[in-house]
Amino acid sequence: MKQTIEFDTYSDDVVKAPVQDKKLPASYRWEHHSALYDTVSHMLYKPFYGWACLYIRHILHTTIVNKQLLDKEKRGFFLYINHTQAIGDPFLASQLVTKKRAYVIASPSNLSVPLIGRLLPMLGALPVPDNLEQMRMFRKAIEEHIGQGDCIVVFPEAHVWPYYTKLRPFQNGAFQFPVDTNAPAYCAVVTYQENKHRTVYIDGPFEPDSTLPRIKKRKKLAEEVFERMNELTAHNTVEYVQYIQRKESL
Repeated sequence: MKQTIEFDTYSDDVVKAPVQDKKLPASYRWEHHSALYDTVSHMLYKPFYGWACLYIRHILHTTIVNKQLLDKEKRGFFLYINHTQAIGDPFLASQLVTKKRAYVIASPSNLSVPLIGRLLPMLGALPVPDNLEQMRMFRKAIEEHIGQGDCIVVFPEAHVWPYYTKLRPFQNGAFQFPVDTNAPAYCAVVTYQENKHRTVYIDGPFEPDSTLPRIKKRKKLAEEVFERMNELTAHNTVEYVQYIQRKESL
């Protein structure tokens, strides 16, 4: 039978981590200029990549369309993905971006997941900061990764809704990063088909409009990416979970 999930707003947390409101310590660091840290990170990433490949391809039965768009991009870039799997989405990034390292902007709550939570930063997780001082360091780390030609993965819907087949409103602030770094944006839309198969459609690049002021540039980029991602959701052919907004919330 089709599962039904009721919600109040599009920002509801349908899936919750062990510590949903986890805060980062004041001393948290996003940049690690250490040979030892880099070595351990790469050692962990190799088995992680192999496991993610098996999980994405054979457990979630995922087909990727237009992956060559990301393969041929030489610049650092941002990749925006709809958020429909708690585990599958962060692991999906390593399968979409294979020619360079992918770093995923994530909620600090993910660090509370038993066992793997502590390892996530070494695997590429960039937890969202809690205050302005941390935001400065966070943005510096993103700029450094883009400058090195890496990929920054963003889930602009922010909250994971399993198997959701539409597109929820974006947090436009997530599009300030490509504007400030003058980097291209790409999108990937996860869609669902019969027999629990998934197809991921990639498109882009979307370039910030250099003729516009900063705020309008961000707004236009967000609208362009949203419009294209919304079009790609038409590839969904089955709905495994039905989401219903509570009447008192309408």
